[in-house]
Amino acid sequence: GCEIYRLDMTFHLFICALAGAGAAVIAMIHYLMVLSANWAYVKDACRMQKYEDIKSKEEQELHDIHSTRSKERLNAYT
Repeated sequence: GCEIYRLDMTFHLFICALAGAGAAVIAMIHYLMVLSANWAYVKDACRMQKYEDIKSKEEQELHDIHSTRSKERLNAYT
């Protein structure tokens, strides 16, 4: 009876170890997926920030040019 019990216990421990290893592999894959998605998001956000900076600078320049021209017009009228 002792041999059968020991074999049964070994089998159960093997199944537990296999399940644990499988869970660890799934966790690692999940971690890599989250990491790559986050990296892509951060990269995209950085690119978007640069775009917004350039856009605001261009809008400021256009605004400056426009205000200078309107001041020149006012000076021309007076």
